[in-house]
Amino acid sequence: MIKKRILLSWLGKHDLDAESKGQRGPIASILLDSDAPFEEVRILANDWFDRVPQYKAWLSALLRKQNREAKISFRQASLASPIDYSGIYSVCREELEQFSGTDSIITLNLTSGTPAMVANWLLLGKGVYDTRLVQTSLQNGLSPVELPFDISIEYLQRQDGLLSSIAATTPSIDTHFEHIQTDSVLMGNAVSLAKKLAPRNLPVIIQGESGTGKEVIAEAIHHASPRAGNAFIPVNCGAIPESLIDSQLFGHVKGAFTGAISNRKGFFDEADGGTLFLDEVGELPLAAQAKLLRALQQKEVTPVGESKSHQVDIRVIAATHRNLLAMVEEGTFREDLFYRLAVGIVQLPPLRERADDIPVLVEALMQRLNEDAQGQPGYVCKNISKSAIEFIKTQRWPGNIRELWNTLVRASIWSDDEILDATHLQQAMIQRDESTPTGVFAFDVSQGIDANEIIDNTKRYCVEEALRLTAGQKGKAAKLLGLNNHQTLGNWMKQLGIEEA
Repeated sequence: MIKKRILLSWLGKHDLDAESKGQRGPIASILLDSDAPFEEVRILANDWFDRVPQYKAWLSALLRKQNREAKISFRQASLASPIDYSGIYSVCREELEQFSGTDSIITLNLTSGTPAMVANWLLLGKGVYDTRLVQTSLQNGLSPVELPFDISIEYLQRQDGLLSSIAATTPSIDTHFEHIQTDSVLMGNAVSLAKKLAPRNLPVIIQGESGTGKEVIAEAIHHASPRAGNAFIPVNCGAIPESLIDSQLFGHVKGAFTGAISNRKGFFDEADGGTLFLDEVGELPLAAQAKLLRALQQKEVTPVGESKSHQVDIRVIAATHRNLLAMVEEGTFREDLFYRLAVGIVQLPPLRERADDIPVLVEALMQRLNEDAQGQPGYVCKNISKSAIEFIKTQRWPGNIRELWNTLVRASIWSDDEILDATHLQQAMIQRDESTPTGVFAFDVSQGIDANEIIDNTKRYCVEEALRLTAGQKGKAAKLLGLNNHQTLGNWMKQLGIEEA
């Protein structure tokens, strides 16, 4: 049976400039000069993305002329830099893993790409996978690359000991997720996915309702990643006034605007080398989304008032309680930014869908509650009854774990008993008006209703929730509510008796 021949290569500057210089470049030379034609070529690009379509068209035409047509595909590799060994290794390993399971002969191009890229091809191609290595030059043309026997055998002999040494000094990924208590399938799947994403230098979006623990997961991913020794910078995008977004994210120089009395680092610079956690990223206005996208694509920022940009090395983990794909369809969230961020997606289930987690979660929260209150005058450590846990399972918890925690805190303060039961929790819960829409049309018309009161209560709930999510910014709150301007929101607030914060 004839095996499929596949060429894997990084995209180099010499490849892109070959057409204008009347040359072929390394990739085309390998494809045209090999003894047998390649059926497929996979090209990894970490830059020059805008030139890829033209290069692909030129390369395809060149192969057609020589009757050596091949399937050509590209991958945009997200790297911190061209010498980001960790990122390059992850990309190379993923590509080799993808093709190694097929009945094929894999050839690696050692000519295109940076020395770091070539080194990874060399070690993985001979140390882990059984691949062929080739190189090409204007002087000598195409030639195979064979490792000298003594180098190969020495590498293989030392490999086991070296990997054992590395493993002994590398903390287990699992240890950074041990504090996330779960027995439910949905949450277990989310945590499992987060563990897989943690060591990869890839952007991640964490989706889930308010209070589901998005920042907890983000921190766990950071601490289980190669960036753990550097900063984790959380940013609440919904709480930044629109006029200050550029300054907050990218920094500013003294005198850039009124009130800029000194230079200030932005969140991107503070997270340099580490992880930037963009909470509620869906609240950013479109203009800010465009600047965020550019910073992520170029891996550089320009402080307000500065003319020159500078490089930053960050991993972005974004979080949102909103449906970003729906926002893309509505035109309120940029599609290109969504796909830039949504390389890894972790969906956190609401507490009401995690009934199996309630006992272990409540136990962990009670332990933390008692530890936090230890030493406070008159406080007696609390335990929780089985009836209380069963009561918790029956509630919807719109605020999820955050609401449950606050309820447990209130119950522990209000009760003098050592055991908290269902009655204590019921008294400590926030009492919502029955007409407040915790579900869709949650009222019984057959018993008679006051429609105007329900409408007013619904409006009040939506307005207060929008103001809470936007830290009282009426312009952003109006957008969340689908209102044309903040003046309309102001009129609603007056009619409903809602005071400005």
